[in-house]
Amino acid sequence: MEGSGTWIIEDKEYPVEATAVVIVPPGKRFYYKGKLKQILITAPAWEEKYEHHVKNIVL
Repeated sequence: MEGSGTWIIEDKEYPVEATAVVIVPPGKRFYYKGKLKQILITAPAWEEKYEHHVKNIVL
């Protein structure tokens, strides 16, 4: 929606800007960083029990 940053999918970096669409293949490890306001859609629906934090960041 706005801002820019980087999505990291299986250790490969993808720079993104406000108009970017990122598709993460099923079963792939990913995270993102930067100043991003984004919409995240998951299929199947996200379930907290499957969430795994790679690194906790204190803001």
